[in-house]
Amino acid sequence: MGKNSIYKDARLLSKYISLTIISILFLLFLLITIVGLIVVGVNVRPVNADSNEQIIVNVNPNTNIESLSHQLSDKKIIRNATIFKYYLKLNNISSFQAGEYKFSPSMSPKEIAKSLESGKVFQKTAVQFEIREGSNIELIAGIIEENTSITRENFLKKMRDQDYIKELQKKYPKMLTDEVLNKDIRYPLEGYLAPSTYQFSNNDVSIDELTKAMLKETYNSTYKVYNDNGGFKYRANYEEKKITFHEYLTLSSIVELEMKKITDKSRYVSLLLNRIENNPQIALNSDETVRYATKKEPNETLTDADYKNNSKYNTYEYKGFPVGPISNVSDETASSTINPPDTEYYYYTITKSGKILFAETLKEQEKNREK
Repeated sequence: MGKNSIYKDARLLSKYISLTIISILFLLFLLITIVGLIVVGVNVRPVNADSNEQIIVNVNPNTNIESLSHQLSDKKIIRNATIFKYYLKLNNISSFQAGEYKFSPSMSPKEIAKSLESGKVFQKTAVQFEIREGSNIELIAGIIEENTSITRENFLKKMRDQDYIKELQKKYPKMLTDEVLNKDIRYPLEGYLAPSTYQFSNNDVSIDELTKAMLKETYNSTYKVYNDNGGFKYRANYEEKKITFHEYLTLSSIVELEMKKITDKSRYVSLLLNRIENNPQIALNSDETVRYATKKEPNETLTDADYKNNSKYNTYEYKGFPVGPISNVSDETASSTINPPDTEYYYYTITKSGKILFAETLKEQEKNREK
């Protein structure tokens, strides 16, 4: 057999292999396309064409396509959040009229999208306000007074009402334990009123409506982080101990006010736990707990008398966790608190440039203070 014949056979074989690969790829592409069309076809149908159920969906001004799609899916109004999300994007629907919408499982994604695009709301927002992370109840009371007919005084009075708190405990028995009823706690729901943008369709919204909306947000955010993680455990005196949700929220609130950067937050949690786990225990020495105990504003200087305040919130005077949270917390802080790194940090200092430096020993701490 000549060389030309061998080369010819090789070219034919190569051509055959190439055609075979192209054919297989084409068939795979065709199969994926068909399956994709079937999946999309199924998921653009109504969940239940015969349903007469009307489901109210709240759309906030800061609601995005992602969160709205999951909200509709969770309420069984659409079949698939991802497909609905891309349907909205392909149709350039990205902003919505805030308010309450009435949707039904009998509606198709196209009908739902049309309602969102036209802003056809069931009830428009009458009251809207934002509660920011790091807010305490007295700050929240002021925001509520500015945006509703509820006075600051009446809201704070309700927050101190033990009978009202006990009624709320029935709705959230695992989240609102008897720890919140400790006599040394200023407001039982301190830390439990989550940061978010809240909106209501009625001008005469009640304290009860506001409170339950904020507790629901905490249950679906901070408490969910704690619960999904199976709680929070640490070691003290060579024993494994579980932090209750109240203690977890307390720890998170200190981190929220003391640290701004996420990397600093997680290291600071580790530092606090090291102090709690140490034998003998070391005081947490958080200035923010002193500020809360003495009701000092952020721009006010803390005095020697403040640090000696006898409040159970004061972590200079009392070791371990303070009696309760000192503010609400962001999702970022909640996540940082639940999974801290394993470190040997016991000290930290803030440089003139504002950088946080952590230290394992007093000698290292002194060096950091010189920077």
